[in-house]
Amino acid sequence: MSLRCAARLAAASILIGSAWAGDPEADWQAVRALDAGPANRPRTQTEARSIALDHLQRQETALRSFLAAHPTDARVFEAQLRLARLLQMRGGFDRSEKALNESRAIMAGLEKTATPEQRVELDFAAVTRLMRTIGQPSSTRRNELLSAARKFRAAHPGDRRIAALFAEVAALFDNEPKVKVALLTEADMLAVEPDLKGRIADDLRRVALLGQTVPLQFSSIQGQEVKLSDYRGKPVLVVFFADFSPPATDALKRLKPALATLPKGSVEAIGICLDPQRATAEATLKEHGLAWPVACDERGWEGELVRSLGINALPTVWLFDKEGRLRSLDALEATSDQIRRLLKE
Repeated sequence: MSLRCAARLAAASILIGSAWAGDPEADWQAVRALDAGPANRPRTQTEARSIALDHLQRQETALRSFLAAHPTDARVFEAQLRLARLLQMRGGFDRSEKALNESRAIMAGLEKTATPEQRVELDFAAVTRLMRTIGQPSSTRRNELLSAARKFRAAHPGDRRIAALFAEVAALFDNEPKVKVALLTEADMLAVEPDLKGRIADDLRRVALLGQTVPLQFSSIQGQEVKLSDYRGKPVLVVFFADFSPPATDALKRLKPALATLPKGSVEAIGICLDPQRATAEATLKEHGLAWPVACDERGWEGELVRSLGINALPTVWLFDKEGRLRSLDALEATSDQIRRLLKE
């Protein structure tokens, strides 16, 4: 971490710490206010990491200060649970065994003292903890998470978070559509929030496209009229990205060398950019040395093409076969291997 970033974290800690030991309600609201996330938006991967670490430090300082100032408050259990979760996240960022060990110790302490009402929160935390550490999951890890989610539902069938939990787990099963549809269908039956219902509808719309030809066409920022049907005879990657999404720009970095391992001219790639300005899309392509035809209608998540395809997360990378049928909703995982399989068909 840079000296500038370290100084910024120290200053934030001083500012937060000076506001504590006051009214418990006001201090708790200060903790909750940080749930909104950092105010600054990153422009680069390095900046994104710095901003994330800065905000994690602010949250950690706020929680430790609350616990020190109000050790008998009714919200101490939640504060400790939040601190354990945050330390796990920071341990992942920094690869800090100290943070991870403290997180485990806090959870172990809570397990010993939890009331029946608090048990549901610990059980939910265990599932979300597994979800945060799953990374690029194997089939075994995905099924482990699915089992944990179903176990939580069985133990706490009336919990309001089950629908959102199942929708999150379903996101890991893009390459197992039957499992994904089953999870989303269960989530949809339980969901009541309009936003969640809309997300589930998007997810089901995407799964329904698997194995189908998709009438995808657009005018590219390079001035081309692009039709997916014009690429018949070759596999085609369709990459949904935006400069405002660090994971999406990271995906662009990963895709370029993956495609370079394939026979020249054997696969095509096109992009759909969700940035609000075409100039940003152009700059991103230049930065990554990409010459793909790219759509950018400057409407972001509300663009007609994006909405019609049910896109609600970045990065999203699809793979179409030589006949123009959608074969993978998650072509970012083992990209070159997936394409090679299609080339052999």
